[in-house]
Amino acid sequence: MKDFRNYQGVRILTEEGNIANGDYILDGVTIRCKNGLLNDNVDDEGRVQPAIETHDGSHVEHWKEGRLHCDDAAAVIDTLDGYELWFFEGQEILSGEKK
Repeated sequence: MKDFRNYQGVRILTEEGNIANGDYILDGVTIRCKNGLLNDNVDDEGRVQPAIETHDGSHVEHWKEGRLHCDDAAAVIDTLDGYELWFFEGQEILSGEKK
């Protein structure tokens, strides 16, 4: 699956033209937004829900305030295509190395 990195800093609007907030399900993919930006969510039990995830679990992306970001793991994991991308505050980095 293609990753969504071109959406960094892009405010997402609903079909009605409203700023996207909450979870949206499109073609087997859950997309989570906060104030129109892709953003991970923490559920009631404290588990992190990635901003983008396929329902079969083969593709996951972690975002923070509209930027690809994960503190301690790959921000993008795609098991079908076999790749991981590491990002910290929107900048791609080498595996585990913070700038």
